[in-house]
Amino acid sequence: MKSQLRFIDLARLMTDAWVKSSGKVVSADAICRSVENLVRINMVLATIDMRMAAPQDWRIAFVRTYGIPTTFFDAKHLQRTRTLSGFPEKTYIERHVIDVCKRAVDIGRPYFGKIDEEVYDVTVAGDQLILPDSSGKGRWCVVLTEVHSIAKLGRPTRFDDVDLSVLQLLREGLSAREIGAAIE
Repeated sequence: MKSQLRFIDLARLMTDAWVKSSGKVVSADAICRSVENLVRINMVLATIDMRMAAPQDWRIAFVRTYGIPTTFFDAKHLQRTRTLSGFPEKTYIERHVIDVCKRAVDIGRPYFGKIDEEVYDVTVAGDQLILPDSSGKGRWCVVLTEVHSIAKLGRPTRFDDVDLSVLQLLREGLSAREIGAAIE
């Protein structure tokens, strides 16, 4: 069973690996390997190959994909290796991938940020860490994103008493087994 580390713990591990590789020629994959097996189901770990001059031609490769099922969009289809121009949500890619990778490379250090964005008519909220090429050459970035929620505002939802109980106990941090015992 995987250790259930929080986003901030994974960010620290990745940042430590990045600091140790500072000034050296290290691959993005080497940084990813430091946490690859610890990434949780609600997280995405990806590398951005920035060697192409035009940001739309940069390639994204997903090392670990978001794995919580959703009916709002086809997450598996979206999380395949391709150029950034292959994503239909151009605004999201520009704001949360291209701009933050450029910023991280320009400042030469990790970038931490929040995501609260409308994508595919749903709101996605989460945290993000961008690590630039540690050699300072701007060849790649590593992206770790934790998705807190994917919600469709205004969508009519009907919860029965059991659903409401499960949601409340989840908010309180109980496990599935503890929730089952609490609501019998």
